Amino acid sequence: MVHLHQITCLRALLVGLLTLGPVDAANAGRVDRGTRQALPAIWPPPQQISSTGSNIALNGPVTIVTGNATDSATIDAVKAAVVSAGGKPVIASKPSNHGTQIFIGTEADDGDAAAIAKALTGNSADGLVADGYVLASGNYKRQPTIVLNGVDARGAFYASQTLRQLVTGHCIPGVKVRDWPLMSIRGSIEGFYGLPWSHQARLDQFVFYGKHKMNTYIYTPKDDPLLRANWRTLYSGDALSQLQELIETANANHVDFTFALSPGWDVCYSSDADLNVTTTKLDQIRELGVTSFYIALDDIPLEFHCDSDKQRWNDTGNWHWIADAQAFYLNRIQKEYIEPNALNDLQIVPTNYAGSAPDPYKGEFGTMLDKKIRVQWTGEGVFSDQITVASVVQAGKTYVTDNLYIWDNFPVNDGRRNRLFLNPLTGRDPQLYKNLIGFTSNPMEEAYASMPALANYADYTWNGPAYDADASMAAILQELAGSGRGVHDAVIAFADLNQNWPYRDAIVNAPLLNKDIAAFWTARKASSKRGNGKKDGTAALRNRLALLTTLPGVLPRMAMKGFAADVAPWSTVAMQWATACQHLIAMLDALDKGDKGKAGREFDVAQAWVNKTLAKTVNDSSDNGTFIPNSITPTTGDGAFDTFLANSTAIFKAQ
Repeated sequence: MVHLHQITCLRALLVGLLTLGPVDAANAGRVDRGTRQALPAIWPPPQQISSTGSNIALNGPVTIVTGNATDSATIDAVKAAVVSAGGKPVIASKPSNHGTQIFIGTEADDGDAAAIAKALTGNSADGLVADGYVLASGNYKRQPTIVLNGVDARGAFYASQTLRQLVTGHCIPGVKVRDWPLMSIRGSIEGFYGLPWSHQARLDQFVFYGKHKMNTYIYTPKDDPLLRANWRTLYSGDALSQLQELIETANANHVDFTFALSPGWDVCYSSDADLNVTTTKLDQIRELGVTSFYIALDDIPLEFHCDSDKQRWNDTGNWHWIADAQAFYLNRIQKEYIEPNALNDLQIVPTNYAGSAPDPYKGEFGTMLDKKIRVQWTGEGVFSDQITVASVVQAGKTYVTDNLYIWDNFPVNDGRRNRLFLNPLTGRDPQLYKNLIGFTSNPMEEAYASMPALANYADYTWNGPAYDADASMAAILQELAGSGRGVHDAVIAFADLNQNWPYRDAIVNAPLLNKDIAAFWTARKASSKRGNGKKDGTAALRNRLALLTTLPGVLPRMAMKGFAADVAPWSTVAMQWATACQHLIAMLDALDKGDKGKAGREFDVAQAWVNKTLAKTVNDSSDNGTFIPNSITPTTGDGAFDTFLANSTAIFKAQ
C-alpha cells in the first residue's frame, strides 16, 4: 500500500526535478533511463553517482540507527536533513518496524551500515581512501531505507553532507553514491599579512568547511606574536581559551586544526634547548586536541642566530648551510615528537617556496629532509596563474619529495587591500591530484568574502576532473545568497564587479557590466543616427545600475550574513558609482533632448557622487599589527565605471 506521505514525496520530487537548476559537470547526464529522473547537483561532485529510481520519503516517522563511531555532528546533520523534509527523526540503536530507516556507520562499527550498503549497492565503503563513503537509498527488507557508510568517521560525516543536498521537497531520490576525495589535504591556510580573521569568522569557517568536505585549516596568522616573534611563549588567558574553542569547533566539523609555528626569526637549529621549547609549545596545543603540526620557515632572515649553528654548518656560499640546518631541526621534530606521539606527519613550508627550477637550497633541503614530512610550495611564482602537471612533477624532483602540496596564494588580497577577488578558481590542471597530496588556499582578509573561492577549492580538490569553475561559482553564490527575493541577482551583480585578479594573464574586467555598457553605447549611437531617441538597447545598463544602487540594502539579507558585512565598503562604493552613472545617463538623455541646463545639473550631481567614491572606508593594520581604521579607499568595477565617466564627460564637454 502506498502511504499518503509517499504520494506527497513523489509529487514534491517531480516538482523539484522540474525546477532544478543545471546539473553539475560530474552529475550531468546521470539519468535513470527507466524513470527519467535527473539527480540533484551535489557539491563537491561525487566520483560515482547513479539513480535507482526508488524515491524515499522523509516527511513521516524516520528512525536514525547509529553506529558505535557515529559522532554528534553527523547525527545532527542527518536529523536536520530529515526535519527540512518535514520528517520526525528518532535516534535509536536498532531499526524500527515502521517508517523510513536511516543507518549510519563506519567500516569499523559493529552496526549494520556496511552490510546494508553492500546489499543496496553491491559495495560497502571498504577499500576507499580516507574520508570516502557510500550513500544509498532504496528498499531493504521491504522498508524504505537510506544508508550512510563511511570508511571512517569523517567519511560518514561527509555522507551526511551529501544527504543534505539530496533532499528534494519531502524526500530524496533513489540514489547510489560511492565517493572519495582525490586529494587528502583540502582547505585553507590563514597565512596573509594584515588584519587577521575574527574569532567568530574562524568558527564560522569550520562549519563551512565541514559542509563542503574540506578537512584542513592551518592556523598561522602573521599577527599572532605567539607564533612568530614570541614563539617560545606559551598561551594563557583569553588567547588560550579562544584557541581551545577554535580547536574544539574544528574537530567537531571534522577539520584538522593545524597549528603552524614560525620560529625562523631567531631559532637556533642545533640547540637541544630550542627543540625542547618547540616541543613544549606543540605539547600545549596537542593537549587541546590538535594532531596536526606545521613549521613555517617562510619570509625569514637568511642568517644563523647562534654560534653553535655557525660552527656546525659552514657557509660556503651555496645555501647548503641553511638547508642542512633547517632539515636537521625539522627531522628531529618529526622523529622525536611527531612519531612517538602518533601524530599526523609534520607539515612545513621551506624558506625558498616558489619555482620548480633546481637550485642549491631546494635540492639540499629536500635530500636531507625526512621523506615523511609534507612540503608546501606556491607554484612557479608566489602567485601562480597556472599550475601544470609538468611544473608539479618538476617541483617534486627539485624538492626531492613525494609529499608536495600547494600553498595557493589565491584569493589573498593583502597586497591589494583596496580590492576583493570574487572570480572563480581557474588555471589548476584537473590531473594534479596524481602528483599532489592537496591544496590550501591563502584567502582574503575578508573571511566570509573568501568563501566563494574556498568552495571552488573544495570542489576542485575533491574531484578535479569534474571541476567546472563557472558551475562551482554559480552554486556557491546561490548558497551564500539564499532564497531571499532579489538577493541572488544582487550577489551575482556584485561578484561581477570584482573579477580582475591581477596575477593572471587573461584579464577579465566586470564582464556583465562591460557588456551592458557596450550595448548602451551601441544603442545610443544607433538611435542618434535615426534620430528617434533611445531604444531598448540601453535598458540593460539602466536596469543593472538600478540593481547596483540597492546593494547596501539587499546584501544584508543574504543567508551568509558575514559576507555582506565583509564587503560593505565595496557594496557602498558600487552603489555610489552606479548612482553617479545613472545621473550621467540622465545628463546624456537631457543632451539628446536639447536641455543643456538639465544636462549640466545632472553632470554636477554625478560628479558629487563620484567624489564620494574616494572616501577611505577599508580598515588596515601596520607592520607591527596596529589597527588603522578607515585607511584605504575601496575600488570596484575594474575600471568600467571610470571609463563610462570619461566617455560621458567627453560628450558633455563637447556640447
